[in-house]
Amino acid sequence: MGDVKDKEACVLCSQPVEISGFSLTTRDGLKKFCCAGCLSIYQLLNEDNTKPTITPC
Repeated sequence: MGDVKDKEACVLCSQPVEISGFSLTTRDGLKKFCCAGCLSIYQLLNEDNTKPTITPC
């Protein structure tokens, strides 16, 4: 198991990102989050900075 100091910090709450899949592409680059809650709050607070996600038909 990796050391906590080796893990990337959540953009919103600074907790270690231990689960992949909670990320968002913004105009500033890829942002990683520790959970869906942090990702959702970041999106609400930064709507104008996020790139739209294109869902294939």
